[in-house]
Amino acid sequence: MAPDPAGGPIFVVGANGSGTTLLRLMLDSHPRIAIPEETGFLRLAATHRWVPYWKLGGDWYGNLGLTEDQLHAELATFYGGLFGSYAAARGKQRWGDKTPFHVWHLDLATRMFPDAVVIGMVRHPAAVASSMRRRFRRSIRAGVTHWRRSNRQLLHSGARLGDRFLLVRYEDLVTAPEPAMRAVLEHLGEEWSDAVLAHHEVQPSAESTGFTRTDRAIDSESVAGWETQLSRGEVDHVVARARELAAFLGYDPRRGMPLVRLSSEPVLTGTALAQRMAELGADIDWPPPVPRPEDRMLKPPAPRRRRPQPVDLSQVTFRDLLQDRLRSRLSADRRRKVNEARRARPLLDRLIGPR
Repeated sequence: MAPDPAGGPIFVVGANGSGTTLLRLMLDSHPRIAIPEETGFLRLAATHRWVPYWKLGGDWYGNLGLTEDQLHAELATFYGGLFGSYAAARGKQRWGDKTPFHVWHLDLATRMFPDAVVIGMVRHPAAVASSMRRRFRRSIRAGVTHWRRSNRQLLHSGARLGDRFLLVRYEDLVTAPEPAMRAVLEHLGEEWSDAVLAHHEVQPSAESTGFTRTDRAIDSESVAGWETQLSRGEVDHVVARARELAAFLGYDPRRGMPLVRLSSEPVLTGTALAQRMAELGADIDWPPPVPRPEDRMLKPPAPRRRRPQPVDLSQVTFRDLLQDRLRSRLSADRRRKVNEARRARPLLDRLIGPR
């Protein structure tokens, strides 16, 4: 696929609650860049490699004489065309996508779009866990687990992408937005625009996207807001589960600020990240390469067949039948026995009414 003279696509990824929506709004406010609300399209692209529910489904494109690289090129033309049209309709020349779970599809993204740039957002683990509880009703334990899994995979992939990857901390973005965005745009090869700092004025007013108000200016007070939202025991859990990885990213898991600088710049390239991992990441359990989801046959497991057990009709009481008639909640076992009793006694079944 020939490089796009307007610049390759931009993928913004990270754990839920890491500030990916804020970065999307800021980049989308640039006069040349268009990034819609999250689409998840890479999960669609992944399924093209295998026809679902067919044991020969992995051979379909080979029967057309296509290699895997050629398939990726065709998919890039199709999906890139959709996003390119979206950007052109808004008078923009460059497109991007912001979907947090695309962190698991970065290999596919960069194979489809060899000129793509990936921006990974990270944030304090306690802030992410607190945000996920508030927005998605996830427990703090589940939020920390999500933070660990997503960020380990993000950093693992980012280090392999080299200078095609850029790491941005949410805290750096909101406490010093201009230096951070200047570094981001320079890495993207885009000229500076004051509009990226005024997304709350550029974006359609009073809209909410990803639980983020588009008309709300950048707020640095959100950095340490979690300190009043988590109990001491919850903070202890964050520390126990995220200490090493948080320290690698420059965080004190018990405090929102201050931060340890990762480099002389407000952002970190994948090349610098790989060097940091080699020097400081010995205590962290980095993940092995993740199998691509499309490598699995998209076939649901066959249900387990069980031999029907004979039902002792004497065990079915009149109360069971009455509850069934009144649509009350019955256990699966009691429901089965009631249905067997009704089949065995057609007159009783007609008296009770339809099942």
